[in-house]
Amino acid sequence: MIKKIRTIILGLTLIIVTVSVTACGSNTNAKQTTSETKKTTREVTDMAGRKVNIPAEIDKISCIHPIPSHMVWRLAPKKLASIDNQFKDRLFFMNNEEVKRLKSLPITGTFNTGDMSREQMLTIKPDIIISLKKDTNLDKEQKDYSSPVVAASKDSLLDYEESWKLIGKIVGNEKEGNELANYWHKTISEVTDKTSKIPENEKLKVYYAQSDINKTVGTKSIMASIIRDAGGINLYDTISISKADEENESITASMEQILKFDPDVIITKTSGARDEILSSPQWRGINAVKNERVYASLKYEMLDRIQSLMGLVWTANTLYPDKVNLDIDKEVKTFYSKVYLYDNITDAQIHEEITK
Repeated sequence: MIKKIRTIILGLTLIIVTVSVTACGSNTNAKQTTSETKKTTREVTDMAGRKVNIPAEIDKISCIHPIPSHMVWRLAPKKLASIDNQFKDRLFFMNNEEVKRLKSLPITGTFNTGDMSREQMLTIKPDIIISLKKDTNLDKEQKDYSSPVVAASKDSLLDYEESWKLIGKIVGNEKEGNELANYWHKTISEVTDKTSKIPENEKLKVYYAQSDINKTVGTKSIMASIIRDAGGINLYDTISISKADEENESITASMEQILKFDPDVIITKTSGARDEILSSPQWRGINAVKNERVYASLKYEMLDRIQSLMGLVWTANTLYPDKVNLDIDKEVKTFYSKVYLYDNITDAQIHEEITK
């Protein structure tokens, strides 16, 4: 009887040991799987505040807006798997060989033009897709395209600064991403250190006119942020607008609103818009027109796009030439050297207006 009991106990012991060993093996495998997952992905927080898991190693990037397209091109040009249709037309100052290479890539639509193709993106198979915070379909795109979708931002110059850092981190070139972000910060500070000293009662009222001169910009647009950083007061800083219009870059302003605002300075997107304002009887009584302070934006120092940093320098100089007085030619040449890797921009190009 005792022998039988010992046999039963021995059998139970063997079963327990076997189960324990199997369980340990399973735990080890689970840990290895988790470890491998961690190694193959990493988490980033994008400019829309979304936490996104992206591949640890990224070789193919598709951008669906020209701003992140330019940033990726500047920081990791060979990782661009496609370019968007707006960036295709903005290849300023790149050599012919590089333009040819970029235009040979698949050309996609942009998120805000309604011409994105799900099938095309699935064919490209990028490791990651970069859009903007303004893209209201970020989560839908994440589902449709089977690639992580990350949002950069161009809503203000400070957002550009943070976007350089984010994209540098994504593409594995944090050094240059941070250097360009620091350059952005330094240039903004050079301007705001001067304009922040302007008393509120001496700040100029500025109306920004799109090509359609009765269309202007909301408070959270890049143009409005530049006007404020340059020491100006934008029309909709003085008039309440809906939350939906805050980021709008084409709001219709009535002549009644414009006349009541009575801007000291008008900046137009194009020279054609400037000429229309100067020749219009409706605008004749406005201070900016009477005092000949209506200016057309310059082509390579726009208040939008990647060159908007130079738009800030030009705007501040234009509003307050005696108080700011930065060397625009020097600043622009530095900008194109750093951001376009182009060292041969001419003085004539620096002062060229936008005509369309």
